[in-house]
Amino acid sequence: SDSDSPKRATSAVPSGRFSRFIQLGTTAGRMALGGATEKIGRLARRAGEELPHALLTVDNARLLAERLARLRGAAMKVGQMLSLEGDNMLPPEFAKALEVLRSSAHRMPESQVLEVLDREYGRDWKNRFASFDLEPLAAASIGQVHPAIGLEGRKLALKIQYPGVAESIDSDVDNLRSLLSLTRLVPSGIDLDDITAEVKAELRREVDYARELTQLTAYRGAVLAHLPESRPGIRIPEGIPELSTPRILALELVPGIPLLDWAKTASQEKRDAVGRLLFELLLKELFVFHLVQTDPNPGNYFYDGDTDQLVLLDFGATREVSDETSAVYRKTFRGLALADRDLLREALADLGVDARQSPHAADLLVDLALEAAESVDGRVFDFRASNLSERLNTRGRELEKYRKELSPPPPRYLFFQRKLGGTFLLLRQLGVRMNCREVLIEAGIIDS
Repeated sequence: SDSDSPKRATSAVPSGRFSRFIQLGTTAGRMALGGATEKIGRLARRAGEELPHALLTVDNARLLAERLARLRGAAMKVGQMLSLEGDNMLPPEFAKALEVLRSSAHRMPESQVLEVLDREYGRDWKNRFASFDLEPLAAASIGQVHPAIGLEGRKLALKIQYPGVAESIDSDVDNLRSLLSLTRLVPSGIDLDDITAEVKAELRREVDYARELTQLTAYRGAVLAHLPESRPGIRIPEGIPELSTPRILALELVPGIPLLDWAKTASQEKRDAVGRLLFELLLKELFVFHLVQTDPNPGNYFYDGDTDQLVLLDFGATREVSDETSAVYRKTFRGLALADRDLLREALADLGVDARQSPHAADLLVDLALEAAESVDGRVFDFRASNLSERLNTRGRELEKYRKELSPPPPRYLFFQRKLGGTFLLLRQLGVRMNCREVLIEAGIIDS
């Protein structure tokens, strides 16, 4: 689903666990060598630092991004997740370098594509199509998309999963976690072991294309039922069950260009309208559909200017929302919109953030939330011009000293938080200006 540049690189996907382990291992070695060289230079400048800090160079950032794009699979997916955290978690040069993972991956050579088609469809697979193009439209973290035409003349998009991706999830995540620990890319207060199991479970769901087809169908039905006449509109490709397998997902091919490419020439008015639609959709997902597409990677959104429709492309990360989770986020949005300290404190407790050991830290968390509340205070909020993210990051760093006293939310909330943060980032990239409070009122979250 991620869009790709015309000059994307071609490389076979390393499908064996050992070969993938070696790829990450040699990356760690090269990063360490580069870090040692950097440290020598710093010592010469009397800027002595520990080796892990010296590892955080621009060259190492690019090396890691390139290697993850070559590996694809779970390793690249985790890199994408980290990139969505941006400066919240990573040093700026790493956050910048990993951004490329949101929109590009190496593509498979044709011989590997043919192997997958033979295995999934059988050797007579060509009889299923009027034509099939071995040149992919896009290459993403888990699979690449090929255009085809069905026997009845329908234009199709076939998402073909890279070989070995499903089998290498555990080893990829474990190896990448070790690499992140070695390089201290992630702040020391974050317990990587805590979220590893949840990340693995999420990735197992994402590589199950039969599950994705079911989720796509359910989500498409919810959009058609609740957002049928909106303008700009939303279009969800229809799934083609008879051509889908656990490792190939067949969809109708819908027109459009990557959303951020469209935004480069779109008027402020049109970008604002799309931003409002994205925010409305987020609220519908949480409180009406009870089904959230939790991966707001910009590559998962296209725009069709001819029909004025936002096209959603990837449903592997779709999750059901329990009544309990929905209620927690409703309370959170209400607390923000009403700038209600008590309600926000309740919402934090409901999210599992136990702050009883440190009331002062709890106050700081509420202060942080109240700062974020300016985005829903009834004025037009300019996502691009605002420095809210920077201010929240600064406040977040103030909380570092209390991290041991604050139990984080359970890992099950990790991907909903990714959706919220990623949507904010996407609206910022689009340069949206919006009265978010109006949208909350229309959605019935708060009274006018």
